[in-house]
Amino acid sequence: MADPYKNLSAMQTAWMQAWANSAQQMFQCWQHVFNMQQGFLKHADIHHREHVEIASGASLTDKYGKRSHDIDPERDV
Repeated sequence: MADPYKNLSAMQTAWMQAWANSAQQMFQCWQHVFNMQQGFLKHADIHHREHVEIASGASLTDKYGKRSHDIDPERDV
């Protein structure tokens, strides 16, 4: 009867090499994702606005409540 454990060492070595290669590839993919995310965040920082007005409601002096920009149904018809 043939020895079933004859090639066990070779199989384990091949399995470990395959696992090491796949783990290395996975970490390279994660490194690429993190580098792309950092580049995106640096690019977004360039276009960041320094001052952003927060609307408090419809008032005459508020950003969204200026009456000169409101729709006038009598004039726009």
